[in-house]
Amino acid sequence: MTQNEIIVSLSDLRFVEIHCSQCTTKVTLDMREPSEFSVKQGVFAPKECPGCRKNYDSAIRPAVDDFQRAYHSLSEFPNSVTFRGISGHA
Repeated sequence: MTQNEIIVSLSDLRFVEIHCSQCTTKVTLDMREPSEFSVKQGVFAPKECPGCRKNYDSAIRPAVDDFQRAYHSLSEFPNSVTFRGISGHA
């Protein structure tokens, strides 16, 4: 079995992308800089897809908002936190 490993430091992460399950529109959010929407609505992630206007799964927005808050808390230690991804192939 072959394994590939990717290690990314927190300082290299910046964007999170939400995919609409209805129309496949992708929304990319900058975790460092709040968008006009974020400032106006007081939340990080939108409730609905800007493409088809259908609501995202109700669990997505709070989870992405929580991740963005954690990102900001951990950004004080940009080189001390890493994310590791491992994919295995048979």
